[in-house]
Formats: sequence, structure tokens, C-alpha cells
Amino acid sequence: MKKSLKTLPNNWQERFENYFQSSDSKEILEKIEQILNLKSRKTCFRINTLKTSPEKVLEKLENNDIKVEKIPYLRYSYFLVNNNKRDLENLDIYKNWEIYLQNPSSQLPALILNPEPWEKVLDACSAPWSKTTQMASLMENSWEILAIELSHIRLEKLKYNLNKQWVDIVKTQKIDATNLLWILEKNSFDKILVDAPCSAEGRINLNNEKTYKFLSRKNTLEKARLQKNILKNVIPLLKSWWELVYSTCTLAPEENEAIVNFVLSQYRELEIMKIDLNLDFSTSPLKKWWKQIFDSRVENALKIIPSEQTEGFFIVKFRKK
Repeated sequence: MKKSLKTLPNNWQERFENYFQSSDSKEILEKIEQILNLKSRKTCFRINTLKTSPEKVLEKLENNDIKVEKIPYLRYSYFLVNNNKRDLENLDIYKNWEIYLQNPSSQLPALILNPEPWEKVLDACSAPWSKTTQMASLMENSWEILAIELSHIRLEKLKYNLNKQWVDIVKTQKIDATNLLWILEKNSFDKILVDAPCSAEGRINLNNEKTYKFLSRKNTLEKARLQKNILKNVIPLLKSWWELVYSTCTLAPEENEAIVNFVLSQYRELEIMKIDLNLDFSTSPLKKWWKQIFDSRVENALKIIPSEQTEGFFIVKFRKK
């Protein structure tokens, strides 16, 4: 049975109704409610070019009668057309880590950061590590990525994933990202990815209470404070004229537009770069939230709404002057 946004706790439906302030906001909400009732999204995978080539993977898929569709806004990434995810998981190319299941939204932050060979990159919040290995692939296993993770268990899982995917340019450190400024050298990284811990509103499934039972004003504000503390510690680590990408998988303005507004007001040396992606499932960032009016440059961020293809995501790219 289809569930409505009223299922969400703490009057979260009212917040959702205020997330979209355009003329078609009602239509967007109805679409999102429909999407949040889906049991699953379209299966997406990216090809691990460190272990194989797109041609070899596509040949193996064809030989197993598995039809795929290229995702035009991503590199080496495909949707399953009519097959089940288990069909992929039964193949050697999956078991050998030649392909990796990853939602399209999750692939965009690394692609927008666009790390290249011979660049030094910081992955400040590496769990759950899919973006770390994706960046290594984009960099063709050249130069260096420093991946930060506080949890010992997650760090060991990251190392396992790196080994399975033949990634050898990633150095790992067990550090709290809110203490990086006291440990790492200022102005030492060419590019930085901050895929921040968040309230994960973009991953809500109305048929799975585990995905939304944590929603609360307190949790959202705690995540926003954590995100600010992380950024305070990583922004000084970025070299001048280089880039930082901040992303979340939530729709909460306190963790998205308000964070961008904070960065622009506190770090005058940072400018926000326009993300030019024409996506059917994106919407305009908010200009204000309750009594707070945001810097007009916030509109240059990319705000992705939940869809049949994507989880909800927010991505912004900064350059240090």
C-alpha cells in the first residue's frame, strides 16, 4: 500500500512541503512521494577501469544476454534495462570487482571534483569508500589520495575494497576529520572531497522505517554543526587556485544551502563554481529558509531530488582564490 509523506515523524511532511519553492512544487512533491514508495531504484554500476575495459565488460554482458543502457552524464556507468541485480551478481565480472554497484547520485561528487593523474587529493570523509575507489579510477592509479576514516572497522573495510579493486594510490589514516587542521599541513592538497555525514533524507524509503525514524530537528542541527567543523578543518588544507567539492545525501537546507552560505560568508577566499549539468531530476537550491536569506551564489550548487534513477543529493564546488 502506498504511504504518504505524513508517515514521516516530527511533522517532517511540512518541511518537505517547504523544500521546493517553485511554481511546480506541488507536482515535485507528488512525484517524490511516489518515488519514496519504490522498493528499489534502477540498478546502476560503474566499470572499474583499473581492472578491465568497457569493451570487455560490455562483451561479457552481451554474452550473458544482459541488456544495459549507458548513463549519459557519467563515465563508464550503466543501468540494467530488463534484468535483475542478481543477474549481475552471478557474473565473474561482479565477483572479480570489475564492476561496482553505485547509485548515480553518489558518483557525481567525484566526477564534478574531477581529480586527475598527478594531483594530490584528500577524501576527508571516506566511508563508505565508493567515491575513494572511483577517484582512484579517474586518476588512473597515479599520484596520491589520502582517505580519512575514524572508525577502525570501516577503515579495514576500506582497505579490503582498495585491494579488491586494485587501487594502490590511496593512503589511509584513522583520524577524526574535525581534527585535521592540527595534523595535516596547510595548503597541501590540490583537490578535496567532503562527502559529509548527514541526515540522509535523500535515501528515505517510506516502506522502511529504518530510513527515516531518526529524523528530528536535533539530529539535523547536530549534523550541520559537524559539517561546519569538518569544513573549518579542511578548507585551510586546500592550495590556492584549486577545488573542493562538498556533498550530502540529504535535502535538509540546514545541511546544504545554509552550509554553502556559511562557507561563502566565512571564507572570502573561496568562490563557488557553477555546476553545468542538465539533469531532469534536479531542482533549484533554496534562496531562503525560514528567516535566513542565502547568498545568491548558492544557486550555483546542484540539488538532486529523489527519482527512479537517483537518491536525493546536494553538491557544490568551491575554488580557492
